[in-house]
Amino acid sequence: MKKIHELTNEQKRFAEEHHTLVYKFLNNNQLSVEEFYDVAIFGYLLAVQEYLENPDLSRFSFTTVAWLRMRNCIAKEFIYLNRPKRKATLVPYEEYQESASLEKLLPNRMLAIAESLDNQDLALKLLAKMTPKEKEVVFLKADGYTYREIAAHCSITIQGVGSRFHRLRSRLCELALS
Repeated sequence: MKKIHELTNEQKRFAEEHHTLVYKFLNNNQLSVEEFYDVAIFGYLLAVQEYLENPDLSRFSFTTVAWLRMRNCIAKEFIYLNRPKRKATLVPYEEYQESASLEKLLPNRMLAIAESLDNQDLALKLLAKMTPKEKEVVFLKADGYTYREIAAHCSITIQGVGSRFHRLRSRLCELALS
């Protein structure tokens, strides 16, 4: 997402005039104001800035631009909340107390540990065979950059970024099979 910078006075006035759009958006999408206002408002403020700074957007209604930005922010929030690490299985402590074994609480833990170690081993082998440019591309992607941003940062084409990842996936398959 683009960064929101400090609003100008004109942008502040515009944001205040159209602020009811945030509530209309939340109500229309049946989202709780208490839970999602803080998420949607960032998309709204970004829409205000973009709409007033980019003359090409004037061909659209502000409502269209604002709803699109708010929808993107809400979607990113749902993706964030639905990641596996945020959906962990919870077990009430009272049920198991001292008599519960670790195997009962964490079934297949040894298999999961072995799989994790195998994955780490593969990653280390792959890192050892990577060029410095490939490592830079991988680390940027791991930091959340898009192919376009990586291409601009590394002075290569978007197709160059894609081909590097294709080669890395091929090497990873070769390492996994060996």
